[in-house]
Amino acid sequence: MRIDRVKPTIMGDSLPPEDGTYGIKGLPRPPNAVRYPGKIPYVKGLPVRKEISSLANSDDPKERKQWTLFVLALERFKSMPVDDKLSYFQIAGIHGYPEVAWDGAPEPKHAPEKKTKKAGDQPFGGYCNHNSLNFPAWHRPYMLLFEQRVWENMKLIINDWTSEHGLPISETDEWYTAAKHWRMPYWDWARRQRYHEELVCPPVLTQGAVRIYPPATIKNQFPRSGLYPNPLLEFENPEKDPKTGKPLPFGSMPGNKAKWNIQDNPIVHDELPLKKDCDWAPWSKTSATSRYGIFKGEEEEKDPAKYFTGLEGVNNCGKANASLARVHENGPDDKPRWSTMDQHSKDHTWNPGSLSDAVNRMFSKGYNPNWGQFASTKWIAEGKGCPKTGYISLEYIHNNIHNLTGGSDYATGMGHMSDVPVAAFDPIFWLHHVQIDRLLAVWQCLNPKLWFDNGQSGDSDTAGMTASSVTDDKETDPLEPFHKKDNDPEKEVWTAQACRDWTELNYQYDDLAEVAERTIRKYGRFISGEFQRELRSHIDTIYPGTGHLIESMETSSNTPDGLRPSQHQNGLWKDYIINVVYDRYALDGLSYTIQFFIGGPPGEDTTNFEKHNYVGHVYSFGGRQSTSEGSCRNCKRQAEAQVLSCAQVTLTIHLLHRIRDYVPDHSFEGVEEYLRRYLWWRVVKYGGEVVSEEGFKRKFSKLQISVLRGTGRIKPCNAQSAGSISSLYSDYVPLPEVTYGKPGGLRLDKVPENSEPFISQNKSAVQPLPTRLPQKAKYDIYPLVYLPVH
Repeated sequence: MRIDRVKPTIMGDSLPPEDGTYGIKGLPRPPNAVRYPGKIPYVKGLPVRKEISSLANSDDPKERKQWTLFVLALERFKSMPVDDKLSYFQIAGIHGYPEVAWDGAPEPKHAPEKKTKKAGDQPFGGYCNHNSLNFPAWHRPYMLLFEQRVWENMKLIINDWTSEHGLPISETDEWYTAAKHWRMPYWDWARRQRYHEELVCPPVLTQGAVRIYPPATIKNQFPRSGLYPNPLLEFENPEKDPKTGKPLPFGSMPGNKAKWNIQDNPIVHDELPLKKDCDWAPWSKTSATSRYGIFKGEEEEKDPAKYFTGLEGVNNCGKANASLARVHENGPDDKPRWSTMDQHSKDHTWNPGSLSDAVNRMFSKGYNPNWGQFASTKWIAEGKGCPKTGYISLEYIHNNIHNLTGGSDYATGMGHMSDVPVAAFDPIFWLHHVQIDRLLAVWQCLNPKLWFDNGQSGDSDTAGMTASSVTDDKETDPLEPFHKKDNDPEKEVWTAQACRDWTELNYQYDDLAEVAERTIRKYGRFISGEFQRELRSHIDTIYPGTGHLIESMETSSNTPDGLRPSQHQNGLWKDYIINVVYDRYALDGLSYTIQFFIGGPPGEDTTNFEKHNYVGHVYSFGGRQSTSEGSCRNCKRQAEAQVLSCAQVTLTIHLLHRIRDYVPDHSFEGVEEYLRRYLWWRVVKYGGEVVSEEGFKRKFSKLQISVLRGTGRIKPCNAQSAGSISSLYSDYVPLPEVTYGKPGGLRLDKVPENSEPFISQNKSAVQPLPTRLPQKAKYDIYPLVYLPVH
């Protein structure tokens, strides 16, 4: 049943002068907030950012008011005209399109026309900061800006209720109090939703309507059902066709607002009808954001508005959920799941999946030993400060979520979230990036000294330099266009240094506050070291990793002998990972996906797309654009100096499920030969075209894919939760024979620099690993597993 949207009353905002800056200051700090001394930021009494499902489903009266205000304020915010500096449209546009200067800051970065493009020119525009050490820091004031604007709209709504609808003063005070203690929620995409065993979008991101709880005295202003159109579902153009009242396409703004037109990506592209696969996105023709909603039509159609479907905004939540669940590998759908044969409990979700495992490893002690490896996909050559584990960065995980929630293939549906220039227009973007900021805060709590250190601090000649001699970001670099003060003639902007302490921005995260309070109750005061131990236990509980699966197998004596470094040591296992070094500018900045499978090689009669064949992917998250203005100096230097990016796909969980789901008593001997035979990958362009062998040779000469074997170890701990299992990883060595002869694979005579094992601080606990394979073996193509002769 369609629910008519109640139009909020639009009141004039009290804005700075047109040429004055808008100060991003954060929401008010409660007068009773008390900061505890110590190296870890904790302020008691500071309002918290909550997980979106927790806020939406709360039965607490105050939180119901906050949820109601959030829904109504977000809708009001989205309805503001595009030429308003403080509109949703313009603030989302800071990230990419329409490439217009914001709040008096310098022009955003642009890319030159393809015909005049110089080597190394920027592949996408906008102010956003990617593939650099300032990636997490730049998005922190960006989220603060969005939070502040939603809150300001909350106040206007309450004012309207009071002045126009007679809300009693006593109720007005209650709603203002709720607003003052509200903070922007986040979506924790690495944790299972309560209503589903796998990783999926929470209901509040898939429902057409959500329940709100407005004041009783003005309920007649809202639908009787209590349901209100969900503002988190999409963003439609607030500019309407005067004849039909329908949203205009984003590329067809009214004449006096043409400056804000959204372009296709790339702007210059093949005209319809197409003679080849479509590798461009028709953003100018869309009138609302989509998730897995845009498809191609009849091949001979010349009109883009008819050739593409879903331009009016389609949220295909089933496809989004399927993509998210795909990274939680459980084995074939037609086989009994070994992974579900054992214990399940509220605290101990021991069957992890690759997304949770990636977050777990990212926080594992020593896995990312410096800020650079944690913060960015920017690659530093082996031997130059980058251990073989340091390929799982916050930005890499972030990139994959953009792809998984948006869609980048016309076969399954395209969406705005997957493309840099338009990603921020989708409301899910803000929940995703508040989660990124939360993970940044967790990292800072666990590693307070690792901040722009990059493993090279202290040497003025080399500090902040990568192997390619391109200067890295510094914590004092301006984070444009985010100004700190209203009407500031100096136009002072935020820096990473200035926004390092998130509690100074007047927010905290719900679980960080809970862990801090638990520490205080336990020890009578806030002790940084004890807080860190409690926090690590918390992270290891909510984000289970490979160690959880191994521990479950140890308990049931199911650990395969072939995965044990020593058959006499429990809690140790051989760990397999894929390290990927890639050029995000390979296709002129156009996004692409490197997809990994374990199955028969291409061309054989095998089901490569089934859930149990897929093991992971790397998404470059670019956004090829073309304008005639300027170029981004930093990205130009990166491309000219051949600065590369890096990522990692973990294999151990997939191997365990793939083999054990079919052969419960498999010994796992010869797993490296199995990988040599059956691990393969391909590159898929934005839009879905698979890169040909010839195209691979021309465009992807810098791609390097290597499989490594190391040792995982379960670290004994005194955790309070039964589900807290802490893992350590070390001794990784490349296995060039696994990828030799495959596109981008290592040569047998050329392994990465510094190929000696990366030894963690736990070297004494690690035993040598066997390197020789069995001499005699047979191969059973069904079910594509290696079976040694006994």
